[in-house]
Amino acid sequence: MRSDSCPLILSPVLRTLNALPQSIMMHIILIFLLFALIHSITVSSWFKQACLNAFGEAWMRVWYRFLYNTVSLVTALAAIYLISQVPDREIWTAPLWLHWAMRGIQFAGLAFGALSFEHMDTSEFMGFRQVWRYLIHGETAGNIEGLRSKELVRTGVYGIVRHPMYLAGLVIFTFNPIITVNGLTVTVLADLYFLFGVCIEERRFLKIFGDEYREYRRQVPRLIPRLFYRRGQGTKP
Repeated sequence: MRSDSCPLILSPVLRTLNALPQSIMMHIILIFLLFALIHSITVSSWFKQACLNAFGEAWMRVWYRFLYNTVSLVTALAAIYLISQVPDREIWTAPLWLHWAMRGIQFAGLAFGALSFEHMDTSEFMGFRQVWRYLIHGETAGNIEGLRSKELVRTGVYGIVRHPMYLAGLVIFTFNPIITVNGLTVTVLADLYFLFGVCIEERRFLKIFGDEYREYRRQVPRLIPRLFYRRGQGTKP
């Protein structure tokens, strides 16, 4: 693993990885698990409660969402960089016709995931609006994360599957037409983490929306769209 040109802040991590047995897959797993651990901690209810106790409601409504997304972005970029430093080798490449078919599926997954943002305030989802609202107007609003929408979205892509962003992630990672050792390892780990995220999100939405979400679960599939709907079941796209 190369460390001569890495950012200074990541040098200790790379030195630690170099000291481990030279297993490419183990390096990738450790990097991914470190990212997943940080992300899981910062999104957990107990961590939010700890921040609430330490900093108060106003701070949470203004800063939590913005800082959470900032940490997620920084750690994701760090993980991508560290993984890029691990030696890799190609396992399989799809023939040209299949290559472009798989790229098309990936693009369709990306477009499907992007459509989920039609039903949310993207600036608020990222935390920018909460900070702007406070710095310019001195206002705080919304729930503990500063999110104002309290409705369960059931239209658009959310009328096709309950977790369109997770489905998009699964499709983009899984349908890569060039398979390498690193890429395959990351794909398996990412897909498992997406499925774990779906389960956690289901529990969170059940707690927030209760019977409304139970009814939504009966009508709309979790990740695999239904090709056919029986009369009296499901929702129309």
